[in-house]
Amino acid sequence: MNEDDGAIYVPPKDGLPYLVVTVSDGDVSAQPVNTRAEARALLSRVRLQQVRARERSRESLERTIKQA
Repeated sequence: MNEDDGAIYVPPKDGLPYLVVTVSDGDVSAQPVNTRAEARALLSRVRLQQVRARERSRESLERTIKQA
């Protein structure tokens, strides 16, 4: 996994959930979901949130630099 990334772990047995594992700023999160489609949607949503957060941080830094 890359920093600020995630992975989907396929259940080893029927009846177990898929796990969506994400890493962001050193924090690890694992969320169970019932289907592969749910796992892909969740991982996409998390990645989009991470991209938006990095963009807001970059914009804030640029404003701070311009004010200095």
